[in-house]
Amino acid sequence: MNPVSLLALAAGSVVLAHGSWWTLLSLAALKRPGLPVKAKREWRFVVVVPAHDEERLVASTVASLLAAPFRPRPEVLVVADNCTDGTAEVARAAGATVLVRTDPARRGKSFALDFAIESLAARGEVPGALLFVDADTTVSANLFEAVASRLERGAMAVQVHYAAAGSESELARLRRLALLLVHWARPLGAARLGLGTSLKGNGMAMPWNVVRDGLGGAGLVEDAATSLWLARRGIAVRFEPSATVWGQMAASYEDAAVQDRRWEGGRFALMRDALGVTATAVVRGRIAVAAGSLEVASLPLTVLGGLAVIVVIAGAAGLLPIWLAVAAPGSLAAYAATGWLAARASPRDLVALAHAPRFVLHKGRVYLSLLRDRAPRNWERTAR
Repeated sequence: MNPVSLLALAAGSVVLAHGSWWTLLSLAALKRPGLPVKAKREWRFVVVVPAHDEERLVASTVASLLAAPFRPRPEVLVVADNCTDGTAEVARAAGATVLVRTDPARRGKSFALDFAIESLAARGEVPGALLFVDADTTVSANLFEAVASRLERGAMAVQVHYAAAGSESELARLRRLALLLVHWARPLGAARLGLGTSLKGNGMAMPWNVVRDGLGGAGLVEDAATSLWLARRGIAVRFEPSATVWGQMAASYEDAAVQDRRWEGGRFALMRDALGVTATAVVRGRIAVAAGSLEVASLPLTVLGGLAVIVVIAGAAGLLPIWLAVAAPGSLAAYAATGWLAARASPRDLVALAHAPRFVLHKGRVYLSLLRDRAPRNWERTAR
């Protein structure tokens, strides 16, 4: 077999492996989840809200958290991180406890979260668990009850459903469809199979004894890095589908490019490490943990779609067995169809797939910029 055929075979195998696994997870997610079991003990929650120049949205986030019924009432702790606007004043007026952090040399979400944890550790009384919610978020009324129930059943790290907030723009609807696959179908399927998932950056929760010394994940994608930090400690992230947090997405392709460069560049940088963590977990028999770190190592659907096109062309040219040229892209199509069915995707959002070529072009430009300039080194706020 010539080198071109070998490369095409490798590409087809990678696509087929991803598509088949994700289809299996999506099939497991088809059944609607039931209601959570009510927590039996009291949990004292502190919700940490990192906020950089969020005076426009932070008040509604605080109000949403304070409106979610739970006893004892959770404390909302906003970290006004390197702000140049009135984030601190607005959050305080909305009812939050506010920490002001000023350190221009160390900017980014992970630094703000660790600053909050250090401040809590210095108190005389520490919380039972921490919830991490972004400053542009609305939460479901059952958030605390659902997380408490999951923690009570032994979870050491919880991720609730993180959805894109409602918007009728073309980009928002496409992003909503993408998140339904990554943030609902795959983690719910993993949960049904007794497997862990990865943290998604918003709507995360951990008991105090897990995070008391700070989060082990840093960088541009602190959620993925923290997922690997937990996996090294043998902790599987458990998905809780009954509660939801809705976060704002970038409003334009120009703004989305900033967000996607950070997300994709950061995740590509972690892939080799994630594969190593996965292999170690498998050797140690921690299959639930391995599933979560493998999620971090997975390729983006857009990249897999590009590889699938190459595989089809190679098959037509006789460089690959025809079954692989059909099965590889077919597995991705089966995953998308099954995942959206499991997530009950809105027909209106599905119509937005007509604009998918523009989204693919946008992602292609992001990947080309990453190849040319590498991943961004510094955190940059996404306009919303």
